[in-house]
Amino acid sequence: MKVVINASTVRIGGGLQATHSFLSECRVLSGNTFHVFLSAKMAGLIDRSLYPGNFTFYDIKAGSATLKGRRQLRSELSVLERRIRPDVVFTVFGPPYWRPQATHICGFAKAQYLYKDSPFFKIITLKQSLLLKLKEHFHISSFKNDCDVLVVETEDVQKLLMQRLPGKPVHTVSNTCHQVFDDESKWSYAVRLPASNAFTLLTVSAYYIHKNLSIIPAVIEYLVKQYPDFSFRFVLTFNAQQLPGITAMHLPYLHFTGKVDIADCPALYRQADAMFLPTLLECFSVSYAEAMKMDRMVLTSDLSFARNICRDAALYFDPLSPQSIGDTIYKAAGDVQSKEQLLHNGRQRLRQFLSAKERAAAYLKIIEECHETAYSIV
Repeated sequence: MKVVINASTVRIGGGLQATHSFLSECRVLSGNTFHVFLSAKMAGLIDRSLYPGNFTFYDIKAGSATLKGRRQLRSELSVLERRIRPDVVFTVFGPPYWRPQATHICGFAKAQYLYKDSPFFKIITLKQSLLLKLKEHFHISSFKNDCDVLVVETEDVQKLLMQRLPGKPVHTVSNTCHQVFDDESKWSYAVRLPASNAFTLLTVSAYYIHKNLSIIPAVIEYLVKQYPDFSFRFVLTFNAQQLPGITAMHLPYLHFTGKVDIADCPALYRQADAMFLPTLLECFSVSYAEAMKMDRMVLTSDLSFARNICRDAALYFDPLSPQSIGDTIYKAAGDVQSKEQLLHNGRQRLRQFLSAKERAAAYLKIIEECHETAYSIV
């Protein structure tokens, strides 16, 4: 089977890591012929010398940030498709902004278009809300009209998306850790935190509004006032200039590593006590699975998407309340018995997620079934 893997729209965030993981597993999982369309960001992550002869890579120059860029993207991809004549096209994460002639499967990870009750919509400005609605119109239109089958990462998202796009086949393939977490020989120890006895809360993420990390200064202020003898620190994988509202008072409780590579992450988790994620919107943050894999506590938002993924393997808080967050952190640091139960629950929950190899196999199975049944998957 001749398959186009379209990663031309993957440019930021966890999509880069998930796509890299999928491509790596495809090297050994399948005898198919793969034609891989890469964005500039994805191209920088791929070592093409590691891939066998059934892979051909294409650097896609056009972007999708503007209407003109999308027209150029559609033209560039269509020219390649006519030349390749694939059996199936798999866009790893959409919207694709392109309707190929072949059967088209597309990944969906746009939580903001499904979780309309999220407190995220309370913290954005009117301008941001209007811009989001405009994007939603174009994005949902592309998912509806340009794709034959959609793939999501949780059953909760599957249910909501099927309500949003009735009649559109939607499959679930869970997110999971990158395979580097399974091979300690590939871990990097380049990022070393300063020695400290403080309770260390790690957030592996770029700075995005929906992650709600701007609440951290208020959480620090609450903890310092309410629990003056409590020693803690937040470790953040972006730069200090990106976090608004910090003053000299906050700095002793913050450590910024800057951007980290995926190989840095396992050892970074080892240096932390808990993974902290006050996010307001997610389909499936891989940070949950990574923390469980590394036997670290999960402290996260008491919202439906988080509970759907973590269940009894996390401590939950009101993500808009510094008091709720601070009290949960203090409890996590001091309650040894609860910690051990939480870690046990995390190990049990992790078993229900797919491995990187299983995830890739699940994607390939959907691709093969789509090819065989020509759009008739239920």
